[in-house]
Amino acid sequence: MDTVTVIVHGWSDCSESFVQVKEFLIKNGIGTVETIYYADYESREDNITYEDVIDGLYDRFIERGFIDRQGNPLKDLNVIVHSTGGLVIRHFICEYYSHRIEKCPVKKIVMLAPANFGSPLAHYGKSLLGMVFKGRYKFGDMFEVGRKLLDGLELASPYQWKLAHRDILIEKPFYNREQIQTFIFVGAKGYGGLRKFVNKKGTDGTVVVSGTNLNSVKFSVDFASEEEKISYVYPKTDTAFCVLKNYDHGSIVEDIRSDKKSQIGRLLLEALKVKNPEEFSSLKKKLNSITEETYKNKEIYQQFFIHTVDDHNIPVKDYTLEFFVYRYRDRYVSQGEVVKKRMSGKEIYWSQKVHSYITDEFHNNTKDPSFRRFIVGLKGLKKLLKDCYKDIGDIILSVRIHIPKIDEGIYYRTEKLKNIFLLKTENGEIVGEKPSIFYPNTTTLLQLKVNRATKYVTVDTKPKRH
Repeated sequence: MDTVTVIVHGWSDCSESFVQVKEFLIKNGIGTVETIYYADYESREDNITYEDVIDGLYDRFIERGFIDRQGNPLKDLNVIVHSTGGLVIRHFICEYYSHRIEKCPVKKIVMLAPANFGSPLAHYGKSLLGMVFKGRYKFGDMFEVGRKLLDGLELASPYQWKLAHRDILIEKPFYNREQIQTFIFVGAKGYGGLRKFVNKKGTDGTVVVSGTNLNSVKFSVDFASEEEKISYVYPKTDTAFCVLKNYDHGSIVEDIRSDKKSQIGRLLLEALKVKNPEEFSSLKKKLNSITEETYKNKEIYQQFFIHTVDDHNIPVKDYTLEFFVYRYRDRYVSQGEVVKKRMSGKEIYWSQKVHSYITDEFHNNTKDPSFRRFIVGLKGLKKLLKDCYKDIGDIILSVRIHIPKIDEGIYYRTEKLKNIFLLKTENGEIVGEKPSIFYPNTTTLLQLKVNRATKYVTVDTKPKRH
């Protein structure tokens, strides 16, 4: 079957930005003028949704002869995406092919700085500043920014959570060396010059580096059951992931446009030329080595994505998480709970330092605050725990959820919201626990379920007047 290449841009961009990428591919033997296509969508149209974008893609693919009217493949597709394009192609595959993946025309995806788990700039894009600097200057659509797409791009969005449960956190993810070979490239450098003020920690200037990876883990803690249940899903995707030292969100595309064979240009060509699972494995190993080199003297982050619901799966929008440090020899762990006594002054001091470090960039999703996000520098956390060890000895780190009652008659059974054990140290070093909570350069999902109760309902043999 013939192969065509499709390039999908990100939010506030268009295919014109990728003209030289196409020229680079043709020059290096990847396709021709007739076999490399641009997929455009009006990303700053306020009414457009991700469903609109993928529906349009499906129709255009039929018109171009990539698939027939039943969605069966007529061509093999290699797809190159940038930024929001990652969410678009994942949604497209989920919607039309997750139940018949063998019919999917997409055989290979190269993701350049994809926004798989959001961007800290997305909620700013919906603000007045976003309207001025990124809004459309078109009569009738003045200052439109693509609000519905930005809702999905925002950190800890319900859209990202739902999508991850459709294509990553499933029994047999289709992003693997046998079905859809997926390569993810992202830079580890923020913006320079006047744009550096938008840089957030752990980003390439726009997207969260650890949020580009599709190798996610999910933990679920059910406080609503009679016996507290803790379950987890290990990552089962098989993607090639690479963090490059000298690129930001824009330059990872711009450098491909040059005539010279840049690092990202060479790697893009290698990915597109992979022919079989063995070559995929070989390139994946090479990309892992590049990533290790990138982080040799640099902080490495892990992003956490939390969703809290009640026993009827209704979102709990008002809650807080608090992290605690306890001296290990004075405490013990029972069924995943840290059994606590009164905290010493030093335990309070170190708990405050560790809590502040972990929650330094805590974000409540603006559309649904039952979804939260925070990011942790793992090297920094380990150093902080070592400093703590020097002061008070080995420690236990735990987290507790606090939920205020709704009113006098509606409340949450907070007695079950225990101090969840996270980790412990021995001689200042974090002891390996199963399952580990540490997965560098990934987004870890945490589902919390709590029991909501009411005093407003009674059953009695005697009548009652309200």
